[in-house]
Amino acid sequence: MACEVCLTPGSSGTQLALMVTRRCNMTCGHCSVESAPSVRGEPDEAELLEWIRASAAAGVTAIRLTGGEPMLRTGTILRLVRECRRLGVGTGITSNGFWGRTPAQADRHIRALKRAGLGSVTLSYDRYHAEFQGPDPVLHISNAAEKRGLPLRVSLVRGTDEPELAQVVSRLEALDGPRIRVYDLQPVGRARDLPVTLHRGEIEGFCSAASFPALTDDGRIVACNGPSYFEKAESPLVLGSVRETPIAHLLERHRTDPILDTIRTRGPIGLRDELLRTPGFEHFPFRSRYAGICELCHHVTRDPEAVAALRERLGRPEAVAMRLAIWQVIDGNRRQGTLSTAYVNGLGACRVFLRAAWDPGRGLGPDAEHLLGRADVDWRGIAAYLCGSGLARPLLGVIDDPVFVRWAPQFFREALRARGLADGLRELVQRDVIGRVAAALGDLGGRGILLKGAAFLMLAPPGAIPRATSDVDILVDPALAPCLRDRLLAQGFEGARDAEASTFQHLDPVTFQGVAVEIHTRLMPPFWGLPERAMIEDARPLDGSAVLSTLGPEGLLLHAGVHTSASFFSFGLKTAWDVLTVLRDSASVDWDRLAGWVRASAVPRGFWTPMRLLSVGLGLPVPGSFLSRAPIGPGVRRVETVARHRLFRATEGIFDLDVLTKAGMMLFLQDSWRGRLRYLRAKLRWRSGRPGTWGAAARRARRADVLRQAWRQYRRYRQAMARSMPMAQEAD
Repeated sequence: MACEVCLTPGSSGTQLALMVTRRCNMTCGHCSVESAPSVRGEPDEAELLEWIRASAAAGVTAIRLTGGEPMLRTGTILRLVRECRRLGVGTGITSNGFWGRTPAQADRHIRALKRAGLGSVTLSYDRYHAEFQGPDPVLHISNAAEKRGLPLRVSLVRGTDEPELAQVVSRLEALDGPRIRVYDLQPVGRARDLPVTLHRGEIEGFCSAASFPALTDDGRIVACNGPSYFEKAESPLVLGSVRETPIAHLLERHRTDPILDTIRTRGPIGLRDELLRTPGFEHFPFRSRYAGICELCHHVTRDPEAVAALRERLGRPEAVAMRLAIWQVIDGNRRQGTLSTAYVNGLGACRVFLRAAWDPGRGLGPDAEHLLGRADVDWRGIAAYLCGSGLARPLLGVIDDPVFVRWAPQFFREALRARGLADGLRELVQRDVIGRVAAALGDLGGRGILLKGAAFLMLAPPGAIPRATSDVDILVDPALAPCLRDRLLAQGFEGARDAEASTFQHLDPVTFQGVAVEIHTRLMPPFWGLPERAMIEDARPLDGSAVLSTLGPEGLLLHAGVHTSASFFSFGLKTAWDVLTVLRDSASVDWDRLAGWVRASAVPRGFWTPMRLLSVGLGLPVPGSFLSRAPIGPGVRRVETVARHRLFRATEGIFDLDVLTKAGMMLFLQDSWRGRLRYLRAKLRWRSGRPGTWGAAARRARRADVLRQAWRQYRRYRQAMARSMPMAQEAD
């Protein structure tokens, strides 16, 4: 629906794309500016530096260096970045990554760019770039950027024919740090020669690209980076030449031009609608279908009479006031609200997909098209999050929804489809495993309480599709636990026979056909201080089983919330799904009892933080009177900032985070120094009784480069604190 945003979004005219050269070492078939090795002529370095200084003086706060391929002029790029840093102007670069053919080359260039002051890197890699270069440079540069702490993303262009796109994404699976963003193929530049069937024909929505002017290699200010490059001088998309008019004046034209203002607030659709309401243009020859948003824009803006009529109509005070109001909403939401990248790929996506998974019959909902049509949707990241949250199979009911098919790339749908089918097969094995565990308990004369995902699997009503879970957790009497483990090993389960307990609360797992069974002796480690006796006494027998139970509704909610905090707020949708499962019969929940149990626990923030954020953010039917009992204060705000940053996006497992970050999060959750000391004492005492765990932890720390990971997480925390917002604002 919208073209690429240049850098961190801001007001029109404060950010600029600077085309350092139109020369490129590739000749991609979709290039909007028809770059090629044969292109001649480019601004010299002195002129580029002059343009940067004039732009900074005119109020530009961020510049993206583009091409062509800007890194063909590496020395100039480094000097331009240094000058921007001196002027207080942020910088980013868009490149095809040819300079990362080896890990050493990639690291050398990333180190130099970071040292010069570069703020971010965007790499272009898709089926068109793949004709000239494989994915290795992207992988090398990504690894180097992750190592040096330089933000990186990968941009791909898609059309209607997507097999190659899926192949490209699969070749980038090794990338951990960057987000992959997908943009629609537009019929501009060399892409005009591509088959029209490749273009998806989407023309709805406002155009973000028109918010960020471009300074071309021949010294013109144009409306957007790329699509307006070849427009004629009289086009409203061409503001003028900096060699004839001061940059400040051209940027002001870009900001105030009524046609551009309409494009960035209402899109080319807005131009079309206004023209059709203009006397004399009711029968303007609009086509029934356009290849993309740019083609509609060019059709209107290339007609001088239509442009003149639109200028007069759109320049009226009431029209200007209306656009200003729309822009303020767009700009505000783009910074922190529902148009921000963080919202789109976090809470916004979670809202859309949780609703669709929970009630497939309702479809994707009215706000889905608005969100899924954005260019900055991180489809690969969202797929990983949804699959890790166990929602792939419930989402199979909407995977062929027209809105889903229209916006979601084929590789995203196929990832959900493959994982959903695998989860269905795994569930059959898990049910068999639960039956075998129950039989073993019966033989031993014992009973067990299913926990976490296994409990919700067995509690799902007939016909409902449960969320997927990876293992089977069961709580038994501590004296019975080793006997049950030995019995399962004797019956064909796999595992080390004399293994030590692997955590505070459960024995070393055993597995059957790839499904792990964790035999718990406690619900949670003792430093959480849960009222475990009361929770266990309230367990409810599982229908159809003489030996298996689940926790009562209050216990299920308390355990789910605290376990989310213990998992460092990863995959928050799992907890949201579990809360919805409990609240199918909300009358069964004794909210006063639950509040009392939370109050009696040693770490109440461990429950309130995820429960409040998930309930408010996702609209879970948890009573407001209950949520109002949550504590408030600076310490709570710090914990909620971390949790909000992770609940709707984080995909790390419990062993993926470095030990320092995990310890820091756990200390944050404690609301007193006594609690922090209790946590540290418990960890040290447990490790002291198991000397082998120290070596395993040290090996993991070395592999993970713990100090670098911890520093990166701390920087993210400081950034999140700087832009944190009240809960009410995020819920809007």
